[in-house]
Amino acid sequence: MKATFINLPIHDVKKTDDFFGALGLEKNPHYADDRTTNCKLNDTTFVMLLEDSRFIEFTNAPIDRNAINHLVAMSFDTPQAVDDFFHKAIAAGATDTTKPSPDSDAFMYGKAFRDINGHIWELFAFLQEMPK
Repeated sequence: MKATFINLPIHDVKKTDDFFGALGLEKNPHYADDRTTNCKLNDTTFVMLLEDSRFIEFTNAPIDRNAINHLVAMSFDTPQAVDDFFHKAIAAGATDTTKPSPDSDAFMYGKAFRDINGHIWELFAFLQEMPK
């Protein structure tokens, strides 16, 4: 596998650009227009963000915002890096959805948020080698 592209529906390109820009995520203007934007998570992972009407055209499927049918999880090197990204998201308008996780607290540190378009993002850092 060379790269991963996650496609998500959004409400408004400008507000979404502002939100992800506040998180420090890079946008490729060559893959953006008045109904589509994007952000780079790392060298091989990208999020394509399509306004609702464009997403429906792209997928040929309706959007159901009442269903939670996806969650984006991102790993970081340290708990501090998790906190830094999380606090940027909250400051940009995201909602804290962090839940205690006693089963994983011994080996993983995490935070979670719902972005301005309703998508859930989980951020985590391993505190030690993951149990096998």
